[in-house]
Amino acid sequence: MCTGLFRKCTQVTIQLRRYNKRIALYASSSANRGGTGVYTRRLINGFKEAGITEVVPLCPGSSGFAGKLVSEHFSIPRIVRREGFDLLHLPAFGGRAAGGVPYAVTVHDMAFMARPDWFPPLRSLYYRLHFPGVAQGASVIIADSDFTVSEIKKYLGLDACRVYLSAPENNADEILFRRTFGIEGEYILSTGTIEPRKNIAALLAAWPSIKLVHPELTLVVTGRWGWGRKETKLALLNTPGVKWVGSIAGNQLMSAFAGARLLVYPSLYEGFGLPPLESAASGVPFVIGPAETLREIFGNCAAAISGETAPSIARAVLEALDKRFCSVELREFADRFKDTTMAQNTYIAYGKAFS
Repeated sequence: MCTGLFRKCTQVTIQLRRYNKRIALYASSSANRGGTGVYTRRLINGFKEAGITEVVPLCPGSSGFAGKLVSEHFSIPRIVRREGFDLLHLPAFGGRAAGGVPYAVTVHDMAFMARPDWFPPLRSLYYRLHFPGVAQGASVIIADSDFTVSEIKKYLGLDACRVYLSAPENNADEILFRRTFGIEGEYILSTGTIEPRKNIAALLAAWPSIKLVHPELTLVVTGRWGWGRKETKLALLNTPGVKWVGSIAGNQLMSAFAGARLLVYPSLYEGFGLPPLESAASGVPFVIGPAETLREIFGNCAAAISGETAPSIARAVLEALDKRFCSVELREFADRFKDTTMAQNTYIAYGKAFS
């Protein structure tokens, strides 16, 4: 099923040229359950596994919104200057640069520029006003995909280094998830923050057609409510055969992947798209949506690719359910996206600041 894919999407590593530099990684986001938190935790783990001790995670103790603001805008810059770091990495577009110290920033996507209507007005305005200045001042911009590199060039006129994200092999037991949430029988999984670009409303509209052919299946949706139309939340709560469990811990999510028959990720726009990679790392097939990044990274390995509409999603899911798949090939594909590979390529990208 995945023939020819590895050459296309493998993160290439080279022998590292070590810099005689100290790099601070602002790691406050590592505490959250969202994609940026997952990315930061895996990046820290990758540096540790690769023996790259020049990168030091910084996460001053803080609590609440006010504490986070103090940490981002005062504590981190002060520590970076006081300790004489040569570079600061902002991995989740949080924090503030320390005057006189070059910095790197990871841009996970440009959705707030491409489709501001997908976001609450104030959030959209904040990012569109604030982000360009942060990116333009960076010595290094790191992007999650070739598509995001092109988007940064399109909207900001800036160059970026592409470093794909990572996911560990998942050998979790499905029992934890099933017992915690009372899940019985076969289920299809969809996961991610509920927001317009994830296209969950179309998936919910497609579900009755899928359920008609496969009455034994349940659609399990994990992820916190972000923002969107009230009708989408009502559909999550009231569509027959759908169970929305909300935000769950990382070990529960890995258990959810382990027991799923299929992942459905119908997203319209992504910077990378971790759920399909995590599904592959679990040996579970997946359906992806029309997001260009998803096609870039997973297009040759997906069980099916849907369009934007409910009928298109229903057709893709039914097609995928009729296919045979090889869990070993899926795991082999995911194994090309290691924490250490991501960390090594990030470290190489830092070199732009020192050249």
